[in-house]
Amino acid sequence: MSSALDEPGSAGDAIDAIQSEWRRLRPDLDLAAIGVVGRVLRSAALIVDRSDEVLAAHGLTRGEFDILAVLRRSTAPRSPSELRTISLATAPSTTKRLKGLEGRGLVDRSVNPADGRGALISLTAEGRDLVDEVFPLQLAAEDALLAGISGDERVALVGSLTTLLASIDRS
Repeated sequence: MSSALDEPGSAGDAIDAIQSEWRRLRPDLDLAAIGVVGRVLRSAALIVDRSDEVLAAHGLTRGEFDILAVLRRSTAPRSPSELRTISLATAPSTTKRLKGLEGRGLVDRSVNPADGRGALISLTAEGRDLVDEVFPLQLAAEDALLAGISGDERVALVGSLTTLLASIDRS
């Protein structure tokens, strides 16, 4: 039996349409994962787009902001490899971001006393001020994206996403 959600462009969302199209082509497959993964990926892309708008207005990319935010939360300078691990970025992209942030006076690089070849990265006063200015704006933008979700639904969503992330981390 067909429903309105089975036809692309009808009631539902883009993921319903994708599932419907695949269901027509491959009725033998279990398409339930598309319902979760597709919505997580689509939500993430939309969140990143909105987040990038806020950050770009302050001359930052998401990757740069992530590094600055890690340093703002830290009680001590961090090595580039620690910053890379925390932000899930590649070594070359972290190096590029750090050079740009250092060139703008937002971070300082010093020699790591535990390893004379390594560096430690710390936030400058200007970097701290920028994070303190941008972070509330970022939070407000994210909160606006969640405005259609009630408090109880948010709690349930956090629980579900925590379980999803743990499942992915184990695989």
